[in-house]
Amino acid sequence: MDDPFVLYLIRHLETAANRERRYVGWSNVPVCTAAGPSGLYPDHLTGSDLLRCRQTAVMLFPGMPYEARQEFREANFGEWEMKTYEDLKENVRYRSWIDDPSAEHPPGGERFADLEARVMHGIDRLKKQKIRSAAIVTHGGPARVLLSELAPERQPFFGWSVPPGGIYMLEWIHRKSWEEGHRCTSLSEVPITGSANM
Repeated sequence: MDDPFVLYLIRHLETAANRERRYVGWSNVPVCTAAGPSGLYPDHLTGSDLLRCRQTAVMLFPGMPYEARQEFREANFGEWEMKTYEDLKENVRYRSWIDDPSAEHPPGGERFADLEARVMHGIDRLKKQKIRSAAIVTHGGPARVLLSELAPERQPFFGWSVPPGGIYMLEWIHRKSWEEGHRCTSLSEVPITGSANM
């Protein structure tokens, strides 16, 4: 019988821009909270190459090697980068994007199909590694893409709640099911360790 596979899907810890409810894509902002070790011990640790994810990985998985990959970056928000809902709410294109991110995209930014393709390319690379568990430290957008594609049941992209520091555990009974791209068998949220303002 195949071994099971476990994937921990983690959104980076909170940034000042998150607190201000800004759209933060490729801007390299630091986290503004701290957390202790997660108590999780995956075989492989990977995630976004942006600073906030690398900082989160160091705190949650001290001493573990981290494979930084551009595939797990947040969406490129183009002209909407670092703007808030209040800044954009009168923008017709923005409202269309909120209603259906697959039908519209930020000016100068990334189309949803491109975000989805690069994130899933990162997953395809991960599937080639003969491991029993992995953790991905990423952002809200990629996390929602992965939950939409891998959770036991499909939900709309914006139907997923992925707060800063949030951890989901996805489990497959058989590793082969993971490698073949099937949805996971079970999904649960993992409480994060205590955090404090930096």
